Amino acid sequence: MMSNLTIQEVEKLNQEYDNEQLKPKFIDARYNAHLTWDLEELGIDWDEVEDWSIQRITLTVYFKDGTEKEYENWDAFDNVDYKHGLEEVLVLNKDWEKVEGEN
Repeated sequence: MMSNLTIQEVEKLNQEYDNEQLKPKFIDARYNAHLTWDLEELGIDWDEVEDWSIQRITLTVYFKDGTEKEYENWDAFDNVDYKHGLEEVLVLNKDWEKVEGEN
């Protein structure tokens, strides 16, 4: 089904869309936070570790015997330096894109 919009109506819709893209919707602040896993406290013998990985708040340890274990660390909010740890602030539109002239 074809629309019967006039050129003026299409231009108006395009302008409204452009204006909406330029309009800030979010202010996003990124802080520096550190997570620490105490291997001794967790009972991890480093000599038994084959490999490890971190994703978000989870440390996954792959042991030489083929087993793996995950250790979550929920201390992130306690360790955020809100006074000196601010790394970046972004002004974003509804599509989470940077708003030109605001960043």
